[in-house]
Amino acid sequence: MNCRQCCCVHFIHCTLFWLPIAALLAWLFRPTLAPTWLEIAVFAVAIWSAFLIRMMFLWLLGLISFWTTRVAAIYELFFAFEWFLSGRIAPLALFPEWVRTLADWLPFRWTFGFPIEALIGQLSVAGLIGGLAMQAFWILLGLELVILVWRSAVPRYTAVGG
Repeated sequence: MNCRQCCCVHFIHCTLFWLPIAALLAWLFRPTLAPTWLEIAVFAVAIWSAFLIRMMFLWLLGLISFWTTRVAAIYELFFAFEWFLSGRIAPLALFPEWVRTLADWLPFRWTFGFPIEALIGQLSVAGLIGGLAMQAFWILLGLELVILVWRSAVPRYTAVGG
């Protein structure tokens, strides 16, 4: 099985697993979603911006491999912070104030929580614009860090085992 077939099988299995759960939860809780056109537009931009932010930081994690082959612990620490400070484990509103403040200053909230908050109508126009500005900040910072680390990492490159 090639990589494309494996990804398709994985996607189908995940979809078949999560769709019934989503249907059951929708039936039980009867959620309402009535976003405005502005919220839909912000969500469309925010979801792609979130992808770029996450890609930049995962790229930076990958670049650590230029200095060491033991990056598993660093990856796990990064993903632990991401799960908690993005709102994936629980909504950020359930955490203490200091955790929410920390989440506002780190990139994780802007990759998961913000696009969802924009779509479900929890933010004012100022909050939507501020969120997009924070995403732009993290994209630019991530790009600068990737360029800086890449330029430093490439000269250090040596093949493992050679």
